[in-house]
Amino acid sequence: MKSIIFLGTNKSGSSYEGIKAAKRLGYETILFTNRTIFVEEREGFQEIDDVRLINMSDTDEIFTTITELIVEGKIIDCFISFLDEYVYLAAMLTNMICSSPLCFEPLKIMTDKILTRRYLSGKEYNPFFKVLSSSEAMMKEISEYPFPFILKAPQSNGSKDVILVEDILGFQKGIKHLLRKNSELPILLEEYLEGPQYLIEVVVFNSTIIIAAIVEQEITKGERFIITGYSISPGISVEKLSGLKETVTSIIQDFKLRNGTCHLEMKLTNKGWKLIEINPRMAGGAMNRMIEEAFGYNLAEQTLKLYAGLEPKLIKKHEKAIYTHYLIVGSVGKLLKVSGCDSAQEQSGVVEVYTKTENGQIVIPPRSMGHRYGYVLAAADSKEQAKVCAIKGAKQIQFYLHPL
Repeated sequence: MKSIIFLGTNKSGSSYEGIKAAKRLGYETILFTNRTIFVEEREGFQEIDDVRLINMSDTDEIFTTITELIVEGKIIDCFISFLDEYVYLAAMLTNMICSSPLCFEPLKIMTDKILTRRYLSGKEYNPFFKVLSSSEAMMKEISEYPFPFILKAPQSNGSKDVILVEDILGFQKGIKHLLRKNSELPILLEEYLEGPQYLIEVVVFNSTIIIAAIVEQEITKGERFIITGYSISPGISVEKLSGLKETVTSIIQDFKLRNGTCHLEMKLTNKGWKLIEINPRMAGGAMNRMIEEAFGYNLAEQTLKLYAGLEPKLIKKHEKAIYTHYLIVGSVGKLLKVSGCDSAQEQSGVVEVYTKTENGQIVIPPRSMGHRYGYVLAAADSKEQAKVCAIKGAKQIQFYLHPL
């Protein structure tokens, strides 16, 4: 039996959907991870055939473990990861060991937001940016660039270290927050852009660029930019969004990505399409489920085929409007219980209800995407109907907290 080695996974979402897809395709699934939960709770992860608990930051240990598997007689078809920190390594290993012609060099650039901005410097779709490398540069910049603007850490993901700065106090707090997390990092300053925001899922096979999905995003502005609503609709197509296909094509060609996947976050501004960020993997969370419900194909499964050297088949079996509403809390507290999930599932149009909290867990208002505690996914004939169904379902769910 052929094997696929997964470098890291989450307990749910697109990364675990990839493992499920591998099992459906008949592969043995092997997980490399540093998370003991996948060993301690093996019965909860039936789709994983073999777990190797290793130091994921130690490439020597990773190579040693690969060698051990090969000696055991494992036939490795590919390495893959749906997590930012391991995507580049997985693609490189697949290219080196499995001879699948993946382009791993562009993925390394995509994992670093400063490298990305510098690499794309001068491109019309690349927003204005500055790299702040010292406290002197940071204080000087505040007098040279008008508010508002965005501060980012180079490896930020899930909105954890993406900060909107609207005044001097906000600038000082933002810098302090980012330097407290890592005093050695440079900080990226970007212009703040207005306009509707879209997530674009892209698959590239033999230099053919396929837009797998266009997803409209709804952003909640609190301490961070948190996306609480995603919609896929037959009414949102590349043909109806003037200039989008050309801009996406330019970005992929500029990165020289000939075989691989990524997702882009784009804003339609009064100066045209602008690249907010690019990530070297498909989006996480409910994205794979949304695309499957919307079009009938499983993007995680097609990504596996691409990594295994096979042509992905992104053939739409149907088109539905899908809306996913994410669940957040408004205050800090210890979770006592969650109620209403069954009632939410029974609401018209609701396809899936998911919560990831446990009783006794400390929950907080969102400072990153990781502070979204579940979602309600709904389908209907239109985006507006799907949104109504999802929000109606979400209103059935209550988080009971003990204040802290």
